[in-house]
Amino acid sequence: MTDADVDAALHAIFDANRILREASERISATTGQTHSRRMVLQTAGDGATVPDVARKLGLQRQSVQRVADELVRAGLARYDENPRHRRSPLLATTAAGKATLATIQAMHREWVEEIETAAGEVDWPRLRGELDRIARAVDGLPQAPE
Repeated sequence: MTDADVDAALHAIFDANRILREASERISATTGQTHSRRMVLQTAGDGATVPDVARKLGLQRQSVQRVADELVRAGLARYDENPRHRRSPLLATTAAGKATLATIQAMHREWVEEIETAAGEVDWPRLRGELDRIARAVDGLPQAPE
């Protein structure tokens, strides 16, 4: 194995991520949503603070707040009182939001089945383990220079 092999594999991961994100955007768009809105809605579930959602998704709180406000305006989520923190309400998915998520998730399941068929013989559990190992290694490295 050479540095070029590692670099080529990392570029393949970047390409796969781009393709998967674009496909996820298309799936979400069928319900008038974006991938970001879907992920915030899904992560909020029955109630989570915006900072909690941001931490889980690895995003900036401000960007999650903007998306959360959009979801509330669209009637897909609501803000509930948080008994543990008066100034940080809970974002919760409404019935309309759950219906939207159910539609997206059904399409997602079909898409996953199509990927499995098109990809042929892939050791998916092993691939996941290898990708998790790479992610942990990269996460443990110092930040790349700007």
